[in-house]
Amino acid sequence: MLITAPYFHDGSQETLWDVMDHYNKGDGLTDPWLDEDIEPLALTENEIDDLVAFMVSLTSAEYKEIGEKELARQRALSRISRPQRDTARAFAPKQPQPKPPCQCP
Repeated sequence: MLITAPYFHDGSQETLWDVMDHYNKGDGLTDPWLDEDIEPLALTENEIDDLVAFMVSLTSAEYKEIGEKELARQRALSRISRPQRDTARAFAPKQPQPKPPCQCP
C-alpha cells in the first residue's frame, strides 16, 4: 500500500486520519451514494492511530522512504485539521431505522 494522498475515488480525503474519521462517524451521513446502514465505529483516537499505523505497515519496502515522509506529513496535518472528525456521532447510539414495509399477501 502506498500511503500517498489523496484518498477515495474522488480524492476527497487528504489523510488516512480523514478516512478513518469518515468511517468512524458511521450513519447519519447525508449522501445518497452511501449505504444508510453504515454504523458508527466508536473508535478512540488511539485506535485510529493504531489502524493508520497498520495500514502504513502494508507499504512495500520499495516505497518505505516515501511512505515514512508522507506519514509524517499526514500526521502533522491531522494534528491541526480533522474536517471529518465527529466524535459525538461516532459514540452516539445508533439511530433507529424504520421498519421495512409489510410483505403481507
